[in-house]
Parts: sequence; structure tokens; C-alpha cells
Amino acid sequence: MVKVTPLDRAKRNYEGAISQAEARYKESVATTSGVIAAAIAAQPLWVAKVTSAEAQARRVQNLGKVSDEEWRRKTLNVGGARIGQGMRAASGDWSEGFSPYAGTLSALDLPAKTTDPIANVERVRAVVAAMVAKKKEIG
Repeated sequence: MVKVTPLDRAKRNYEGAISQAEARYKESVATTSGVIAAAIAAQPLWVAKVTSAEAQARRVQNLGKVSDEEWRRKTLNVGGARIGQGMRAASGDWSEGFSPYAGTLSALDLPAKTTDPIANVERVRAVVAAMVAKKKEIG
């Protein structure tokens, strides 16, 4: 038999660790290296696992355990509080990432706008073609 901490004590331990979690997380991240190389090396395993029938069945099974209401409650209570902070922290990266697309759009010569909405689709086609080409160029 495996000795298991009683659930009420385990919950207290979990809740007690919350105040230390941020500092421990940051310390762990700061002292970790080789993450990207390891992730790239693991790509074949990741593909095999996420495309396996077992993983796909488990995904559906686990989705069945959550209601729309539970998803909405957790998303609003947790995600709503975190999204602004994450966006502020990523603003420089976002700007840097969007910059090449903004430059491409600014330099794009669109076909003249007409009174024919079907002909105006060519304007959209030009934008999409330019964005796809830029994405391929960037990688």
C-alpha cells in the first residue's frame, strides 16, 4: 500500500504553497537552459503523441468532463485577470512581430475601389497575398 497524505492536509499544503509559487517559478525559469533545443529535438515524439488515437480519445474524454459553464467560470475568473498583464508584458514583442506586416501593408498598392462589391474582392485578395508572402518570407 502507498501512504497517501490525507486530502484535507494535502489541500492545506497546496494552498500554503501558493504564496511561494511565483518566486519558485521565476527561480526555476531563470536557472533553466536548453529549453528550445530540447523542444526541437522532441518534435518527432510530440507529433507522434498528439496524433495518436489514444491522445485524441483522451482529449474528447476530458472535454466531456467539463461543461460550458465551468469553462466560462474558470476562464472569466482566471483568464480575465491575467490577460491584461500578459498583453502589457508582451507589447514590445507584439510590436516587433507585427512591424514587418505593417510595413508590407503600408507599401501595398491596392486596386482602385469600385462601386462593384465583387470587383472589390480583388483588394482583399491583394492584402491576403501580401500577408501570405510576408509570412513565408519571415518563416
